[in-house]
Amino acid sequence: MIWGYDKSYILSAQVPRDWTSRGVMHMETIRNEFAKIPAVENVTISYEIPDGNAGDVPNAFRAGQDSTKAFSMLMLKTDASYLNTFKIPLKAGRFFSQPDVTGDSTNIILNESAARVLGWKDAQSAIGGQIKLQGYNGTVFTIIGVTRDFMFGSMQGAMSSLIFCHVNYLNQYRFLSFRVKPGNLSKSIETLQKTWSVLLPGSAFEYRFMDDRLKSLYKTEIQLKQASYTATALAAIIVLLGVFGLVSLSIEKRRKEIGIRKVLGSSVAGIMALFVKEFLMIILLAASISCPVAYVIIHKWLNGYAYRINITFQPFLFSILILGTITALLIIFRSVKAANANPVNSLRSE
Repeated sequence: MIWGYDKSYILSAQVPRDWTSRGVMHMETIRNEFAKIPAVENVTISYEIPDGNAGDVPNAFRAGQDSTKAFSMLMLKTDASYLNTFKIPLKAGRFFSQPDVTGDSTNIILNESAARVLGWKDAQSAIGGQIKLQGYNGTVFTIIGVTRDFMFGSMQGAMSSLIFCHVNYLNQYRFLSFRVKPGNLSKSIETLQKTWSVLLPGSAFEYRFMDDRLKSLYKTEIQLKQASYTATALAAIIVLLGVFGLVSLSIEKRRKEIGIRKVLGSSVAGIMALFVKEFLMIILLAASISCPVAYVIIHKWLNGYAYRINITFQPFLFSILILGTITALLIIFRSVKAANANPVNSLRSE
């Protein structure tokens, strides 16, 4: 899982907000009713989902240390089902209790990056540790678990330091997120729609799949991908038309040379190889100039991402081979007629 969690079959919808203890309890009851639907594998209440939009970004520091050593972290307000719904691996300790209990309000979970930033050497050593958050009335939070790191936003940024806080602490929530079972998705969504209208009357069931939310994060990259495909297709057409024109012009200018070569015993294959060799040398010369330029441009673009692939020579080699093969076939197609022509006709004016 490149994201660090399983985004498949997850859809989220915003719910009406009643940010009180009674409101959270009511939403927990609704969540439990949704969880009874056979098509639903898991359902969770949260203020944030992994789409890059964080609510609170408090400064955290270890209890007993100077608050000047605080580090900025993203806070996710969730219930006990969040980890199972998004299938985020737990590195050490435990997540919030299921069913929800008030005692978890001041318990907290970190991800590996947060534990490391706060000075714990590994996930296990952070369990039982205590931290404070600036602006939270001096509340001491106890660490009960550490999750593996996962991508909360775009891969352009480094892995975020995350804190999981229980929704019962701040009584804040925005989303119900469902992991539906594989199968008939349209029927599952229809069932959710009907249940929603009963449990949340007057509220529209406006859902989005996690895949669609992540596409929004990479809108620019998707547009660039589509533009590059279009530009590549147009460039290939222009190049091949240009090659076809140059080959045709070269053949017309060298008809007498072709006739002389045939009279002196040159074969059709030999004449075609003459043109292929000539134009493939031009392609290799062009590749020696364009490939380094393309490498520099792509390398600079990839440097804008904290997590990226390494550029290898295979894409460049593959492109050269494809272009060379198509060009060779085009040259053979255009030159075979001239090579098979009667040399008497081309030498008649001599």
